[in-house]
Amino acid sequence: MSKERDYQAELNRTIDFIGECYFFDPERKAVGDKEVSRWNTTLLALSYVMDKNPIIVGEPGFAKTTAAKVIATCMSGYPFDLYEAAQIQGHPDQTYETMVARLDFAKLKDRESVIWLASAYLPVKIVDEINRLPSGNQDELLNALETGRFNYLNSTFYVGKTPFFATANHPDDGNHILIPPLRDRFRIHVEAGHLGATYRQDIKRCRKNIDADLRDEETTTKILEIINDPEKSIEQRLQAIEKARQGFVRKLTQSEESEVSVFETADRNAIQERIYAIPLSTEAEIFLQMIDQELNITPRYGRKRSNDPVDSSNHAQKLASTRVKNGTSPRGIVDGLEEYAQALVWLTGGERVEKVHLQAVVPYCLGHRLDFQDDFRKDYEDKERPGQYGLTREMFLASKLVEGIERNYSGDPDKPEDRGVKQSLDLLVAAYKGETLNVQQQQEVAQMLGDPDALDHPLVKEYAKRIKDAKKK
Repeated sequence: MSKERDYQAELNRTIDFIGECYFFDPERKAVGDKEVSRWNTTLLALSYVMDKNPIIVGEPGFAKTTAAKVIATCMSGYPFDLYEAAQIQGHPDQTYETMVARLDFAKLKDRESVIWLASAYLPVKIVDEINRLPSGNQDELLNALETGRFNYLNSTFYVGKTPFFATANHPDDGNHILIPPLRDRFRIHVEAGHLGATYRQDIKRCRKNIDADLRDEETTTKILEIINDPEKSIEQRLQAIEKARQGFVRKLTQSEESEVSVFETADRNAIQERIYAIPLSTEAEIFLQMIDQELNITPRYGRKRSNDPVDSSNHAQKLASTRVKNGTSPRGIVDGLEEYAQALVWLTGGERVEKVHLQAVVPYCLGHRLDFQDDFRKDYEDKERPGQYGLTREMFLASKLVEGIERNYSGDPDKPEDRGVKQSLDLLVAAYKGETLNVQQQQEVAQMLGDPDALDHPLVKEYAKRIKDAKKK
């Protein structure tokens, strides 16, 4: 009987080896009382094992696409140069046919036939410079990013959900704004950029290591020939590809120097089961609800809608929904914040998600999907940004947004009259559980349950309404 794999240890070793040898990543991040090294590599590797879509942003020439191909190669066991040949290139003249599939004209006289391009066969799809695609072409990728299913004419290609890694330069005159539905399908974003002048030799060493260890011209050529073989069915091609790559997998994982592990579909499923079993503490659960509610509810208009004006009512002044033009979907709250926080806890050996884990991933899960109000942008445009390399503007604004939510959550300890949401919810929950309350607390609960619509914060209002309804039953 084979020994059960220690996925946590294997993934940590793989991340550290990648961040030292192939995509040099010296960035560290403090998360509570722990420090996570190889921060960007960690987020990208977790995206792979969770089958999620990350987007890597940065200036041209700072290894965004290299990072995507390195992660894909080391963790899936397919050669670097194969991903190089199969990557989807974003540019204004790109069409769906040149990205994914084209007609097989040789067979058109008998029946409609589709030739799927190499990217469809690989376990990681890489889209380079995705924001150079016009909005119409971006729209064509939505279903594939969400489900892994490619549709072209009357044909469908599907081998299961696989991660899409995309890169994007910081906005300039030569690229397009990512349409909101596409941004929403990327669960997280990281930045690749300047590491420091003293790391020049490390970068050169990593480039040499990629050429020596991760490229395999023979395997790449063989797999491309299989993909282009008109006599094979899709299923036959997939089986032949699997057989052809085994030599490269052994080379990648079994050399004396290597600390890399390959994670197949079954491995990723097992890891996901462990990650999603990590519980949230009560405080983390309430804080996540706070973020969700403040971004998606306004006192005056109800649900946050991108075509509504800013809610200028008194009850709205402290809410995050007044700082953004759009809300955020469950892809951002559940698939992003909650699940990346769970993954971070699992990887670092923790037992449950705390508020600090959510705060650590907030800039990376929310920054790219929120459209911030101009006034809010101006408030922070000249402020110093924290972090080893500073945060991107979008990451920084997302972190400041959630700092405001944190103040609403905790209240002002120097102002007893400035009650935080936590204190109100603690009272409501205690009353619901039948715990003993003093006279003043009983009066406060009675007031909240008597007229929930008069309450300032939308999460307190929701709790009060639900508890009031539950007491009626």
